[in-house]
Amino acid sequence: MANENTMRARISFAAIDPYLESNIVKPTESKSAGQEFVQWGENNAYPDYLLSLSKECPTLRSVILGTTDFVVGDNQSVAQLGGLPQNIMNLRGDTLRGQVEDLARDFMTYGGFALQVIRGLDGSVVEIYYLDIRFLRSNKDNTVFYYSEKWASGRRGHMNVYPAFQPISPERWAQLDEDERNRHASSVLFVKNIHTQTYPFPVYGAAVKSCEIERAIDDYHLNAIDNGFTSSLIVNFNNGVPADEIKDEVERGFNEKFSGHRNAGRICFSWNDNKDAATTITEPKVEDFGDRYNALAKHCRQQIFTAFRANPNLFGIPTESLGFSQEEYESSFRLYNRTCVKPVQRIICDAYDRIYGQANVLIFTPFSIDEGRSEQTVN
Repeated sequence: MANENTMRARISFAAIDPYLESNIVKPTESKSAGQEFVQWGENNAYPDYLLSLSKECPTLRSVILGTTDFVVGDNQSVAQLGGLPQNIMNLRGDTLRGQVEDLARDFMTYGGFALQVIRGLDGSVVEIYYLDIRFLRSNKDNTVFYYSEKWASGRRGHMNVYPAFQPISPERWAQLDEDERNRHASSVLFVKNIHTQTYPFPVYGAAVKSCEIERAIDDYHLNAIDNGFTSSLIVNFNNGVPADEIKDEVERGFNEKFSGHRNAGRICFSWNDNKDAATTITEPKVEDFGDRYNALAKHCRQQIFTAFRANPNLFGIPTESLGFSQEEYESSFRLYNRTCVKPVQRIICDAYDRIYGQANVLIFTPFSIDEGRSEQTVN
């Protein structure tokens, strides 16, 4: 009779799917020798990871898009740029509203945003473009920026290099030599919510695991329906115990195709000398399996809302209360407006004030619950 250690060696299984933990990209910052920029996350992929969460986690997407609407408000107005029409930001025809919406969404998704500032021959600002912060990398102290749309592929390809935006008066511009003028003709204003590191950190950063669990639950249920079963499996190989590398190859192939939350189950492998030595496992019956998933989903949603300090009802997600009156909604909105929406609006206003070199150039008409209702402007 084989001893206990021998029996353990013949059974290889995974009771817990390691997908969640191993696929969460950490927000590390590192710089390789000879590299100009600081990498944003493991394999330089943190912003792409956040984007995938914002697209595939329903609760997170609801909060980001809902908050973006609150920040954009009912209307905006900004001082004119050069000969451009009112509230047109560049020769491409981008509107102020569209640009502010992009900035607000990036701030809620990544914790920061970026603008490209174009100067005319006299040094005045003539155009402003939104830059997707996902494609931007920086040196450690945010004085030089590198733009490429190929970071995720591992082959950065051609990079556009920009200096950090600096306010430059007409008098100082006239004193710059031609090289300096050319260097500052196009620059980047980079805004982040944390100043102790190179890159920003999203407000929901502490709830990333909850976001992952929520989208994993959706994957599980979808594949449970598609596969027609949800129980785990045990696979017995009764023709002898092969070498470890053969076992690893077989198990890897099975797991890639059939196991994990994406396939609604896990597979247990047993390698036996013959059928009589087959492993037997009694599967415990879990009567409240659906209730456990519902409770887990509820917990994850609550964690995400807690990270934003938001009430679910503000984003069309009802709670278990018997009702949510207009008064309760307005009270919740006023609190969220005070703690989240207005601070983001002020950050965006400060960015445009810095570019224009004057105060109060951008004015928001705040979001109103009732259409046409007039409220105090924000600038």
